[in-house]
Amino acid sequence: MIRVLLLGTTLALAMPAVAQQRSQLESLVERRLDILGFGRVDVTSLTSRQLSALHMHLQGRALDLGGFNRMNARSRVEIILGWDGYEPRD
Repeated sequence: MIRVLLLGTTLALAMPAVAQQRSQLESLVERRLDILGFGRVDVTSLTSRQLSALHMHLQGRALDLGGFNRMNARSRVEIILGWDGYEPRD
């Protein structure tokens, strides 16, 4: 009984920290998607899997202006957004 209580208390205390990390990640991904021209994407409706993949693919030279890296990043973003049945907002 005590273990269950301790586990519940630990999880309850950890939840706000996890929510704050997700909101920071959403903000970062949203800014990078805006740079690539995906301003219509509602990052709050993305799954954790999509958010993580976008974060990983939008690092480094992916945001260079013009060129192959940017085109490659745009096509990867389109593929990732298609995961899990994401529907862009109107």
